[in-house]
Amino acid sequence: LGFENTIVGRTDEVRCLLEAAARIEMAGEDATNPHNLILISGDAGSGKSYLVESVRGALETNGWIYLNCKFDRLMAQPLSTIASAFEMFFHNIISLSDEGRDVDALLSSIQENLSASGIVVLSELMPSLCTLYPSVFASIVRDDCSDSDDEERISNEDSNMDDDIISSADTVKNRLHYLFRRLVHSIARPEHPLLLCVDDLQWVDESNIELLYRLLTDSDHLNNDNGGSQRLLVVGTYRDGEVQADDEHLLSDYLKKFNSSPFVSVTDIQLATLNKSDTNALVSEAIQLPIRQTRALADVLQIKTLGNPLFLKEVMKSCVDEKLLHPSLAERRWIWDLDAIRALPIDDSVAVLLTRKLRRLPEKLQTALKVASCFGLQIEEKSLCVLLEADESLTPCFEHARQEGILESDGVRFSHDIIQQAVYDMMSTEEKGECHYGIGIQLVRHLFSSKEAFHFHPITFAAAKQINLAKFLMPKEDLWKDHSLSIPLATINMKAGERSMEVSDFQSALNYLQCGIAFLPETQWDTNYGLTLRLYESACLACYINTRTDKMTEFLEQILKNTNTFEDKLNGLFVLVQTLTSSGKLSESMDKILFILNKLGESFPDEVTPREIQDVLMSVKNTLDGYSKEDLISYPRLNNKRIHWSLKLMAYALPYIFMIKPRLLPLLGCRIVKLSIKHGVASESAFGLSTYSYFQITTLRDIEEGYRWGRVAVSLLESFDAQKLVPKLKILCYHMNFFLVEPLQSTSVGLLQCQREAAMVGDNEYASMGGNFYCAQNILCGSSLPIVEKECTALAMKMVQLHQIPICLTHLTNHQSVLKLIGSTKNPFHVVKAYIENEDQLLHHALSTGRLPLVEAIHFNRLYVAFFMKQYEEAAEYIGKYSPINSMLKRTCYTFYEGLTAFYLARNHSKPNYVEIGEKAMSLFQGLAKHSNWNWENKMLLLEAEWHFCKGDIAKAEGKYELAAESAKKHRFIHEEGLANDLFSAFYKSNGNVDKARRRVSDAKACYEKWGASALVDVLDFSGV
Repeated sequence: LGFENTIVGRTDEVRCLLEAAARIEMAGEDATNPHNLILISGDAGSGKSYLVESVRGALETNGWIYLNCKFDRLMAQPLSTIASAFEMFFHNIISLSDEGRDVDALLSSIQENLSASGIVVLSELMPSLCTLYPSVFASIVRDDCSDSDDEERISNEDSNMDDDIISSADTVKNRLHYLFRRLVHSIARPEHPLLLCVDDLQWVDESNIELLYRLLTDSDHLNNDNGGSQRLLVVGTYRDGEVQADDEHLLSDYLKKFNSSPFVSVTDIQLATLNKSDTNALVSEAIQLPIRQTRALADVLQIKTLGNPLFLKEVMKSCVDEKLLHPSLAERRWIWDLDAIRALPIDDSVAVLLTRKLRRLPEKLQTALKVASCFGLQIEEKSLCVLLEADESLTPCFEHARQEGILESDGVRFSHDIIQQAVYDMMSTEEKGECHYGIGIQLVRHLFSSKEAFHFHPITFAAAKQINLAKFLMPKEDLWKDHSLSIPLATINMKAGERSMEVSDFQSALNYLQCGIAFLPETQWDTNYGLTLRLYESACLACYINTRTDKMTEFLEQILKNTNTFEDKLNGLFVLVQTLTSSGKLSESMDKILFILNKLGESFPDEVTPREIQDVLMSVKNTLDGYSKEDLISYPRLNNKRIHWSLKLMAYALPYIFMIKPRLLPLLGCRIVKLSIKHGVASESAFGLSTYSYFQITTLRDIEEGYRWGRVAVSLLESFDAQKLVPKLKILCYHMNFFLVEPLQSTSVGLLQCQREAAMVGDNEYASMGGNFYCAQNILCGSSLPIVEKECTALAMKMVQLHQIPICLTHLTNHQSVLKLIGSTKNPFHVVKAYIENEDQLLHHALSTGRLPLVEAIHFNRLYVAFFMKQYEEAAEYIGKYSPINSMLKRTCYTFYEGLTAFYLARNHSKPNYVEIGEKAMSLFQGLAKHSNWNWENKMLLLEAEWHFCKGDIAKAEGKYELAAESAKKHRFIHEEGLANDLFSAFYKSNGNVDKARRRVSDAKACYEKWGASALVDVLDFSGV
């Protein structure tokens, strides 16, 4: 029967796919273009996958890259399905490279987008990356499994609980999503667009569908890194009957999300059954006869199969097997017995027909197929090796199945998921349980015999899945009472659970961990303390990530009740602290941390006086005297677990103590430094040192030393293997410290790099924060406002996608000021209209909820814009409204514009008391200019010019204005060059020098135009000049 390459009745659907591809090929490089998703739905066997496959040749001819993957009811490994599509792609790249084809440009693009660390992370899911990038992996050393006994190995193995997962579980998922996005971005280019086909979405799990959602809805916007040149088409197929029949189906929720997202353009294709004409066309094609001769046969087959393409093909094959349809040598064509075909029983479905055919196969072949069906659609290669090694008779059986068309030609993979389902359903519940159990025990024994059980192995997931399915299907069987199996089965589930957390599948992780706990013997805490503790700790964490507070409490109670030491309770207590923090109970969370610290011997007072803060800072200053950067980097590493927990808890508390008990902040930072000097340094030491450096500037007034220790803090952290923490610390230091000494243009670039690094390691909070600081610094260093506005728009969209609304609200106040300066009436708050509609509403919200930093951000931006717009009375409303607890950069710039406003009011409105405010600002910048002429000289000179103008010293004022404009130009502050010329023009005009006033206002106009501040050009005063 000639079914190959036959597709009928799908002309419109094929056209829809090709037109979508054409639109993507022709798309412009606009970051606002939505990603394209085509969803093909229909019954099992309706030809969904075949439809997509039918356009593959045409697309590949046009340069498209075609990747496909298929979900499976019984799949075991998290994220393996989507990752498998890219793994096959990389496997093909290796083959092309071996053939001498040039793949260097593609590989370079991938490495540039992912970085070496990103390639290492993804190699766990795509092993071919190890072959493609040997230099990246050359320095990686993998420790061999030690020969220590099992219990000691589990107890002593350095799990990720302490330093990685427990403190950054969310970042694991964020990082993987980011890396997949960057991978797609590097592959899906205009010269070779990418089509990713994801088949059988009705069986998708949460980790894969969340990844797919992020691939389609997230992008990376800053500095033109916006994905506008990306060419991606995702095609998903699913059985709509199965999804619609379940009101709580996972896919249903995501279908709604896709359709409601402004970042995704969704096209739905519903595959109906074939009509009589299409059925006849398919029959005609299959037996190579004209449609007029096949019409009667097609009509009978249409009635029996209801036009389902797969059902139709299987019925025709069955007719061939039954000799009811066969080629005739005499007539040299296919002939058939129409009455006999009409008399055939009508099966309920293609699955029933297939089952009837499968039962005719030899018993040994049926048994082999049943074993294969327990794995799902296919048996992974390493699991297959274990099975074939134990039972060589499976090899000829699988070969027979390939000849029958039941399995595909390579490996052990069913040719259609309906066939796998039919084979699996041939077994009773008890038979399924026994089959899963036999396979699982075989895999577990292999792991333990090869000493692989205590480290992750590719068959770990398969072993755990088979055992857990057996336990589910046979929960009360006596075989689970075999205590010799308890520890091995619990161990396998523990490794599968921890591995699932590493790849961000926290729901699967919780399932594995709960199964592991269920396998533990009743004497678990007495006889297997290390394994039991680790299982409960990991389960506690998985519950936290899955927001299963009820279950988390149960596991935590067991930990607190049964652990031998207070140190063994700390992982569980830390999860509790994070739960309180994430639920907004900051006071309760910080109280818990202070309680734990007190138990660890580190107590803190309830109230702190300024004098006590001063004394603590001076004490640390004396302690650090004589230490250089090199001394601290080479300082002994901390190896005291109790002290390390103290440092960890204090470092975690720093940003939250700042909000709840700000006067404790310098004490915590200084305590971290003191303990580090006494016991050895850890990665957390860097955060204590940076906190100390901040207060050395703000409290001890020593900018040079504060800057030096901030730089030392970064260098110290970089000396540790702490990639996830470095961007966070750098973002804080660039924004709170480094700008005082380094050029603002330089720290702005540094913030952009840190924003990318934070996104790369999955820290969405600090990636958003870094982007916010980057945009804010760009405004204050005079970057092109139209470009800044585009970046602000893109960043706001990104923050909303990442659910970073609090940071986004602060960012939108900066965006609002940019829009005012360029003369736009656009409302930036439309992206958060569900929360806040405009800046006035935001200010009211911030005041009513006590969010003082947000109030101050709004006040600063209003002062900044009002002064530039010459709305001096409005600017005067914000004088004295800035407290010393928010961003140092904005506080410094606030003082500058506050001083200018004060001098103007003192000079033009006879308010001499404002002179003192201006003089304080001038004094501040005279001090700052000693540390950075680049950033602060022009501001100091402009304040001095205004001061001399107030005092009536015309000659000195003129000289200072001239120097201020020259300094701003020299140091590339185009906006402040314009401001200096604008104020210089007003100075000349007040003194009757019209010609010079005209020249200076023209210079101001040129600067404002170059800056992109159209609104300022409109308010320049040309009258009288």
